[in-house]
Amino acid sequence: MFRSAWLPVVILSAAACATTNRAQYGNINLRPYGDPGAVPASFSVQQGRILSGRLDAVLDPDGCIRGSVGNSGLELCPAKGLPPPAEKAGDKVEQWTGASGNFTLEMMESQTRLRMDGFLRPVGSARSLPMNATIPLGRGPQWDELRKHPAFLALAAAVSGINGEPNERAVQDVTEQ
Repeated sequence: MFRSAWLPVVILSAAACATTNRAQYGNINLRPYGDPGAVPASFSVQQGRILSGRLDAVLDPDGCIRGSVGNSGLELCPAKGLPPPAEKAGDKVEQWTGASGNFTLEMMESQTRLRMDGFLRPVGSARSLPMNATIPLGRGPQWDELRKHPAFLALAAAVSGINGEPNERAVQDVTEQ
């Protein structure tokens, strides 16, 4: 009788582990450019996922990103049609749209900077977050994953309140991670 009582718990624990079995690449820390004294927001970068206390975004098999921003839902998919052309050879352009917003991303300067333009409006939220900034990228496995999925970095930057162009402190923060 004792064994049978624990069997459902063991099965549920195994199932939970199977759904969270993602490679862990490391953390990134972001802070608004205009507030160098702010405590940076920390995001865990996993294979096909970025996670913090305010953001949980997962790349689903259909190519869409779903999850949550705070207590609101998140749903974005690659825009249909052709994205605008990149300014330079080697740059990468993506467009995302859906119930949670609309933005264009451009990986620039040999994938060392991400330019984002648009807005994020979590499902069920009346408030939009602007997505108008350039974000420097660092080195390491977490940054390599964000180069593959730049929308994760854009979402994290929007949630962190990053707007505008990076200052010297922002670039230094990224290179020290």
